Amino acid sequence: DTDAEGTRRVEFDAAAEFFKNTFLSGGVPYGKELTESWAALQARIQAGNFKGMRIGDYKPITLTTGEKVVMEVAGIDQYHRCGDIEIGHHIDFISRDCLAGTKVFNDTNTNNGTEAEPNPWRASKLFQTLNDEATGVYATLPGDLKACIIDKRALLESRYSAAGALESSIGWAWNNMGKLWVPAEPEVFGNTFWSDGDAGWTGGGGCNLQYPIFYGGAKHIIKGAGNGGGRCTWWEATASRQSSTYVCFVHSNGDAGGGWATNGYIYAPLCFRIG
Repeated sequence: DTDAEGTRRVEFDAAAEFFKNTFLSGGVPYGKELTESWAALQARIQAGNFKGMRIGDYKPITLTTGEKVVMEVAGIDQYHRCGDIEIGHHIDFISRDCLAGTKVFNDTNTNNGTEAEPNPWRASKLFQTLNDEATGVYATLPGDLKACIIDKRALLESRYSAAGALESSIGWAWNNMGKLWVPAEPEVFGNTFWSDGDAGWTGGGGCNLQYPIFYGGAKHIIKGAGNGGGRCTWWEATASRQSSTYVCFVHSNGDAGGGWATNGYIYAPLCFRIG
């Protein structure tokens, strides 16, 4: 569909190439605002009715603190039918910019899990900062939104040994990432760079897939420090390889990186699943 040629049928491969070279030039474009209520969106999502919804569409929210956040459609049915417990229809939303205020991954400089929680993300201070129902970011969400959020089921790395701190992960297990989460490194960049890619643990055994919103350019990878803020570094849910202290992040300049879990200059996006 072009001004020069009008509308016509083309071979699928040609259409796909046209799509990548034009529509996705520079990254997924900003979409339209979704004006339906969260409850109405949830009902449609659960029914598998995604008519009119596109990657990059957005819905603004206001936290009880007064902070404004623009939530974007990052993936539509990305993990449908995956999982030890079959994952139903869903949309994963990721904020256009990060939440205001820096957040440490851990209070102590470790990227290991614990005996009770061997997954580094679930064992982290950041997990609690986001998910605590009384004092966390979750507690500040609008009530109509909280009623529609479900846990994100994922295949998560295990990194814990009673013998001492580990510098690599030693397994994986299906578990919930929580109501609020941050994406794993492959979900942002489509590959493992600073995480344990060789072993496959942090790649989720093939079950961590790049979100379409991050494809084709850095438009949505680079995020602001708060809504409309200057670019910032933000956390991922992945421990770094060959280290017991580093955690993966997206650097403010757009590349994959990693740093100490206690870094005090790093931000976190707001991410949740509706389904």
